[in-house]
Parts: sequence; structure tokens; C-alpha cells
Amino acid sequence: MRASDASKSFDDPGEFVELPLVNKVRPRVEAWRNADYPGASGITKRLLTHWRDTEQRYDKRFFFCQLEAIETLMWLAEAPESERVGIKIPSDGGEFTRLCSKMATGSGKTILMSMLIAWQVLNKVTYPQDKRFSKNILIVAPGLTVRNRLEVLVPGSAGNYYQSSRSFAGFGR
Repeated sequence: MRASDASKSFDDPGEFVELPLVNKVRPRVEAWRNADYPGASGITKRLLTHWRDTEQRYDKRFFFCQLEAIETLMWLAEAPESERVGIKIPSDGGEFTRLCSKMATGSGKTILMSMLIAWQVLNKVTYPQDKRFSKNILIVAPGLTVRNRLEVLVPGSAGNYYQSSRSFAGFGR
């Protein structure tokens, strides 16, 4: 959804904008999930099992959009190439592949970022030669206020998501 061109108020119902690429990817990610994530690393499968365990997070479950977003990013990196035939992610022409996950305000983007960081780093530590994963993470924030709010993504900072949240508590046991 996006605001209508004539929108001047907060109660604007907006306009639906179809994203054809998303509609091609979504059923493939669902099939990947239903097939128990073929091609995914052991760490990736353990993280997904952990994050989907409702007993582990009885009072702090993930939103469906967070799980769908992390699974989609994982699918793009780890699913067999045969699963991704016909999916072309547009490039900006730069040296690095850039992916995005569009999520609404209040849907838990910062938690998704912590999931993404954990997935990448835990896999890189476990499989250091695997080029699908990175041990270095760069977070770019649009200003000091947002940067300060993102301190929860830094493992050594007070109140970081890796130690204080149920997202990772008990992982690896």
C-alpha cells in the first residue's frame, strides 16, 4: 500500500501496489519451508526451528512478517539454484548484492535485523569458507536518533537483543 496521490490526511485508505517479484518468490519460499529447507545449512535450520518454537517464546512470539522476511532472505542465499530459476533480483550496478525486506512501521524491523545478523555470523563462524555468509556487518542509520535505537544490535551493548530477548535465549542448548 502507498498513500494516494491526493492524500492529505492520515485516514487515507491508500492504493494497493502489486509487487510481481514478491508474488513469484512467496510460493517458492513456502515450498522450501514445507520441504524442510533443502540446501540450508544446519545452523540455518536450527535457527528457524528455534524461532518458530512457540513454547520458547510463549509471551514474545515473532510476527509472521518477521519469520517470512528472514526465511525469504535465507531462501535467496541458501536454496538450491534450481529453486530460484526465473527469479531475477534487480541490481543497482554496484559491486555488492543488495537485498531488502519491506516491512510496515511497528512490524519489528530491528528484531528482523538482529535475526539477519545472527544468521549470517553464526553460519560464518561455523562454516568459515562458505561465501554465502559474512562475519562483518555494516549498519547504516539515517541519523543519530535511529543510530542510538539500533544499539540493541551491537552484541556488547547494554540491553542488546542477543542477550536480553527471547529471540536467542536457549539457542544452542
